[in-house]
Amino acid sequence: MQLFFHGVGLKGANQDFPKTVFGDVAVDEIVAHVPIELREEVNTTLTAQFPSGFCNVWGVPDGAKSIIKNLSPNDVMLLIKTTGGAGEMPALCHVKSFWRQHMPELSNFLWGSNHFPYVFFFKTQSIDLTWFQFKQDVNYMPKFRPSGNVYRVREDRFVHFDGVEGYVNQILTSSYAITQSQPIEVEEDTPNTEYAEGERKAKEVHYFKRNPKLVAEAKEKLGYVCYACGFDFEKVYGDIGKNYIECHHLNPLSERDDAFASTIDDVCMLCSNCHRMIHRSKPAIDIVEFKKIINSHFINHTDLWP
Repeated sequence: MQLFFHGVGLKGANQDFPKTVFGDVAVDEIVAHVPIELREEVNTTLTAQFPSGFCNVWGVPDGAKSIIKNLSPNDVMLLIKTTGGAGEMPALCHVKSFWRQHMPELSNFLWGSNHFPYVFFFKTQSIDLTWFQFKQDVNYMPKFRPSGNVYRVREDRFVHFDGVEGYVNQILTSSYAITQSQPIEVEEDTPNTEYAEGERKAKEVHYFKRNPKLVAEAKEKLGYVCYACGFDFEKVYGDIGKNYIECHHLNPLSERDDAFASTIDDVCMLCSNCHRMIHRSKPAIDIVEFKKIINSHFINHTDLWP
């Protein structure tokens, strides 16, 4: 699995996301607009992969040669709506199907332009990740901007997440906090080493949308100290740790089958370590049992850090 991201931009996202990323496209209509020689194969494949008869779609422009060469089914692409402010990265796309063949007629049908002929098929996963948080996660320089291009992130940037799959799982099981202080300048390799000019892409998974308003209000009420171990980011890291914490749903969203209502009583604040440990098992460890595990091993972050 590889991870890519695309800086779509506010204008393009507002125009195209509702139609093909967060809006379903009928498989029958897709088949009707792909090259004739591929119709039978595309129909058979997409019908098997999307029994409902609908999927989500994104396209890559003709000039994106490196993306076309490297992108494969099971890779993940994050779509950036905007890099302004904290930045919105609302869609995680996990490639389900992809044919390395021009599909200009399909591109024109989907987006009113034949500029995105390399098309991917998937089911979109809505996420709460921000561009600001993502740059911290992969150690990019604060001033870095994708400027409408597609990039591939080197695997070594995910070592502390146990690889790309570990990071994707983190995104899908965590609600990210946004720190208010300025990030530290982190040395970054030239973008050309990871750059892949191109465009959009794909994902399949159950859909469970987190409510950022609930998360924000919970942090304001519950504070920024880990409920499980007492770790305080600001005490350890100073200003860069101020107002940073992760929100954990006591009944994890990823383990539910349908929509539901949550209150502040349904969440708690956890440090990154505790949050990751709780989600290492499926189902996630109950918070009460997790605190017992910590106590039984005499572990407390305040004893481990100055």
